[in-house]
Amino acid sequence: MKKNLTIDSREVRAEYARHVVPSYKRSATAPVLVRGKGARVWDAEGTEYLDFGSGIAVNCLGHAHPRLAKVMKQQGEELVHVSNLFFHPKQAELAKELVKRTGPGKMFFCNSGAEANEAMVKAARKLGSGEGRYEVITALNSFHGRTLGMIAASGQERLREGFGPVVPGFGYVPFNDLAAVEKAMGPKTAAVMVEGIQGEGGVIPATAEYLLGLRKMTKERGVCLLMDSVQCGHYRTGRFQSYEMILERAGEKGGFLPDAVSMAKSLGGGFPIGAVWFGERLADVLGPGSHATTYGGTALACAVALEILAIIEEEGLGSHIEEMGEHLKKGLGKLGGRGWVGEVRGFGGMVGVTVQGRSHAEVAEALAKQGLLVVPAGSDVLRFLPPYSVTKKEVEEAIKKVEATL
Repeated sequence: MKKNLTIDSREVRAEYARHVVPSYKRSATAPVLVRGKGARVWDAEGTEYLDFGSGIAVNCLGHAHPRLAKVMKQQGEELVHVSNLFFHPKQAELAKELVKRTGPGKMFFCNSGAEANEAMVKAARKLGSGEGRYEVITALNSFHGRTLGMIAASGQERLREGFGPVVPGFGYVPFNDLAAVEKAMGPKTAAVMVEGIQGEGGVIPATAEYLLGLRKMTKERGVCLLMDSVQCGHYRTGRFQSYEMILERAGEKGGFLPDAVSMAKSLGGGFPIGAVWFGERLADVLGPGSHATTYGGTALACAVALEILAIIEEEGLGSHIEEMGEHLKKGLGKLGGRGWVGEVRGFGGMVGVTVQGRSHAEVAEALAKQGLLVVPAGSDVLRFLPPYSVTKKEVEEAIKKVEATL
């Protein structure tokens, strides 16, 4: 791609410095991206990048997918938004499709992952309010969003620094540690909330034993089990939910169903939408006036989400990204122990590589100079989050770019 002469990268960066709140840690030399197609993006200078960040696990179908562009145009010409005081067919249809893929229950629609997680916590507290249950146990190293409620829920102290007093009622225990959860439970416990795979924490999967143990323990104690599937869900691992993949790999099929599952990111493929599936226990807890959002489940957002589901199903992208993920892990694994490459873990389109000997931010910049975009996580991990339609050739290209940095 030729340089875009109408865009001055230095001026764009300067405008950010003048007019955009500096709440994101951008490199001073981060590219000014102007166009994308599939798994690739181009900056204003015409430099091409292989995008294995996917907008932090958002762009599940890559960039500029023609069918998504078409449905946005069509729906935009018909109906974009109406109040949730009325009905519209797209929300009903999307709710039906998501319930069908998850289990008996109902959907609540919102705009982001943090909002979805807030809704889960509110529902669990509402259910437990009659018994004085309001406490929620989460995992150390977890990430659930950046609202005041969700920084309190997240098991990372750094997220709460400077924002106190924090919302009370959250306790943190080590991830994948059933005994710690059991010890933390008490008469005030309303819910346990965990990620199937800790994303921001460093691509750390839950074990099958942990998930099954949590479900058994919470049922016995009358406590809700909430799954934060914002990043690891919606076919990111190759299955609709990451817990399905984790249990399947362990030889455990069926029999696991949480009380609520939060969704966002890949649900809209770049268009903002969040959702919560509430199982039968929580499905009718949030009655009129107890929770709402102006933009939740708009006709346009639901139309896009429905088209994404259709494309994934028609093109078999769940099984495809599972296969591409294994190919990526195998290729990166062969580089393990060389240069900065450490442990490789994850499933499908959610692969993490620990960085040894250097900072992960430094390595991410080096990879960008080689034309590969990835996303730092935790203190020492890089996330490889390709679109589900990524090709074997593109995966091999990414592995070569990693090798070039060694």
